[in-house]
Amino acid sequence: MVSALALFRLSAIAGLIPSVTAAAFSKVEDRAITPLTCLFFGETVSPWWLNRCQKHLDMVVIDLRSAAEYAVSHIPGSISAPFEPISAWSQMGPGDLLLELPEYNDLAAFLGSIGVSNSPSATKIVLVNGVDPTGFSQAASPRVATTLRFAGLAEGRVAILDGGHPAWVRESLPVTTVVPVPVPRTFVSAPDRSFLVDINYVASKLNKNRQGIFILDGRDPDVYNGTRLEEWALKPGHIPSAKNLPTQNIWNPDGSFKSTFELLALLRQQIGYGASRSYGEIIVSCGVGGFASGLYWTLTRVLGFGDNVKFYDGSAQEWSRHFDMEL
Repeated sequence: MVSALALFRLSAIAGLIPSVTAAAFSKVEDRAITPLTCLFFGETVSPWWLNRCQKHLDMVVIDLRSAAEYAVSHIPGSISAPFEPISAWSQMGPGDLLLELPEYNDLAAFLGSIGVSNSPSATKIVLVNGVDPTGFSQAASPRVATTLRFAGLAEGRVAILDGGHPAWVRESLPVTTVVPVPVPRTFVSAPDRSFLVDINYVASKLNKNRQGIFILDGRDPDVYNGTRLEEWALKPGHIPSAKNLPTQNIWNPDGSFKSTFELLALLRQQIGYGASRSYGEIIVSCGVGGFASGLYWTLTRVLGFGDNVKFYDGSAQEWSRHFDMEL
């Protein structure tokens, strides 16, 4: 990768040599130089950025939409790996819990098969989701990002295409029906369970808001308050003392993420200043672990709460089997 200083010097040289036209320099840049903008790989990337930078970086673009949607059209070079309850990304857990993390060895083998590597270079991953009014399609990317953290990928190596595939199409960027053949690579890492908590851990953290410990429930308000019972929970209501921050609220109607300021305001409405980047703890949950991933992504990657955030994958489906819910 060419350094920023080298790029600056090349730009200066191009400006001093009359025979090097702007068009010619642009072609040289496209072929040989990583543009400066491609060095900035954040928690989300825009369609313009992905179109500009995909060819310059060691990157795998993963399309999480259904196989049928992918077949109609997809981003050139993207790999189809649909997010489904039983897939490379999730499995049934003990007691037939839905949407549990897969076996690590299976996940590592799958990542290697689609071209993800840790050595000699650390592959970057961009996740592409669909968009729908319920938010379930948007939640696929944060959920897979959470799974990738479990796989041992550093959080800074994973980004979400802001607005998903519809945003790419709205910008009239190229699409294709050609299915790429990934080059398998070796993925070697170790599972990261440091951010995961179980039902007993959550039970020990109830009613501790004054100590800076909060449980955030990402389900819709009518499910949270017990007006509606989802099929995977045995009892209506929520984990005692949990606050409600509906994950649907983190997205704009077009499926893009709301601004950092808007997201922080949503959080403060629920927990005030009881927890921060340097104090307290937030445990995220939902129905089966899907929407909780949206909260986890927002709190860790966008708002920077880092290790102060824990993920309860069992969520309401597991809790309602063993403990009472609160209305």
